[in-house]
Amino acid sequence: MNRRLYALHRWVSLVALLQLLVWTATGLFFAIVPIQRIRGEDRTEKAEPARIPWERVGALPAAALAGAEEVQLRVVDGRPLLLARGERGGRRWAIDAATGEPHAFDAAAAERIARADQTGEPAALRVERVEAAEGEYRGRPVPAWRVDLDDGRGTRVYVDAATGAVTARRNGLWRVYDFLWGLHIMDWREREDFNHLWLVAFAVLGLATVVTGSVVWIARAVRKAGQGRARAAA
Repeated sequence: MNRRLYALHRWVSLVALLQLLVWTATGLFFAIVPIQRIRGEDRTEKAEPARIPWERVGALPAAALAGAEEVQLRVVDGRPLLLARGERGGRRWAIDAATGEPHAFDAAAAERIARADQTGEPAALRVERVEAAEGEYRGRPVPAWRVDLDDGRGTRVYVDAATGAVTARRNGLWRVYDFLWGLHIMDWREREDFNHLWLVAFAVLGLATVVTGSVVWIARAVRKAGQGRARAAA
């Protein structure tokens, strides 16, 4: 019986070992590396919110804001803007608060916003328009501008083309984190789903490794105790 238990424990452990090592190694990385560095927040310019120049703000343009569920007045790229959002987080658009005219963010504006977002305002290497929310920008609003910065960390700042908001910061450390997170939750493509069969199966295998190992240890301890009593009686 003990041999069968040991054989079962050995094979269960062998199957579960690789993923257990992955969980341990990736968990150690997550515990050691500060999340602020991963998110690029350690180099984000912590400037005070810009004062709204009320003297430049005109009357609310009712027609331009038709269909808006939420409207915010903010200074973006040095300009007072009304940032509107449609129902259920749908359409997003910006209105010049001074003129009441629609405002668009071009590549030059996105570059200024991205550089100002980072400490030291590093130079921009490239600015590209993003039309699909995929890859490292998955799940984020599009269209957007991707600004590659020359900061030695491979930082990319994404700027919402509709509102001028910084919607994501990605650097080399974030990409390592993203890869390891996919390994950790065993969702190697989207890296978001941790309610799937593979993860449950390996979690059960890990638990089975602990249980069978404990049973084998107890069985061996009982056997050695019995052998000790037998030798003492002889």
